[in-house]
Amino acid sequence: MALRLIKILPPNGYNDLESLISEDDIIDSWIDRSEGGRTVINLLAEVEFTEKILGDLETIFSGKDDYRIVLLPISATLPSLSDEQENEEEDKDNTTDEEKEDERVHRISREELYEEVKNNVDFSWVYLVLIALSCVVAANGLIRDSAAMVIGAMVIAPILGPNVGLALATTLGDKALLKRSLKTIFYGFSLGLSLSFLMGLIIDIDPEVYQISSRTHVSYADIALGLSAGVAGCLSFTRGISAAVIGVMVAVALLPPMVATGLLLGSGMYELAFGAGLLTLTYIICINLAGILTFLLQGIKPHSFVEQREGEELSRYAILIWVSLLILLSVIIYFEFL
Repeated sequence: MALRLIKILPPNGYNDLESLISEDDIIDSWIDRSEGGRTVINLLAEVEFTEKILGDLETIFSGKDDYRIVLLPISATLPSLSDEQENEEEDKDNTTDEEKEDERVHRISREELYEEVKNNVDFSWVYLVLIALSCVVAANGLIRDSAAMVIGAMVIAPILGPNVGLALATTLGDKALLKRSLKTIFYGFSLGLSLSFLMGLIIDIDPEVYQISSRTHVSYADIALGLSAGVAGCLSFTRGISAAVIGVMVAVALLPPMVATGLLLGSGMYELAFGAGLLTLTYIICINLAGILTFLLQGIKPHSFVEQREGEELSRYAILIWVSLLILLSVIIYFEFL
């Protein structure tokens, strides 16, 4: 069971400390008092209940600005809860357990998810360098028909974060995160296409090699791959697990066709480049559509009512746009196979 430590620094003069501790949602609690007189309340809870706890605390401290809540991951704690203890607690009150199960969200909290995604969206010179390196390696792998090189490029490509950020920003109606995600995606893809285009100008490209030819047309299987990559990418963040392996899966979908598009454009093979570009666009649409739907199905939404309305409105527009584009691509694929 994943655990989190919630450290609460209440507003100055706040004395009703017992109201901050709900025995139903936490495993343990204790209070620290510093020499300066500042009180720190510590709550140990399962990760699935942290969103509810944080939401309750925000409601209690509404209208105050001199408080701080810190959420920390816990690797281990002793003594641990044994299976026997858990079973005994489950046998005590079935009704209470059913109510607790309704409160359990089976993911990390919205606040923890937001910070994790935001850190992976930041636009920096490191991001650009990794994009450039991954594109150079991928281009060499495509040209030499080397699957190992292409896989190596996928490992270092920082593509997952910005796309998950775009899906989360759309779900929450967070315009600031939306702008940052779009900026990062735009500059990353622009750099990748530009480098690939330059390599296509100076290097002879054989469009018959498998690594290139396999990425010059779109099929319904590619739609399934894009949707699967989007769901897996978002679940990797919401479950609080490492996104490294899942990031490779997303890079499998996006990086090679994007690089192939640039190489073929630089070589003057415009018809093949169109097919590779269409494949890239298909993956972008599917990954973002699947991401938004995954977040919505997991109950991820803004905290306040006003933000919820804005988030729902933005989500509806985004889903409508992505679904419309996906239908259009499906029609194109259908006629291509006629």
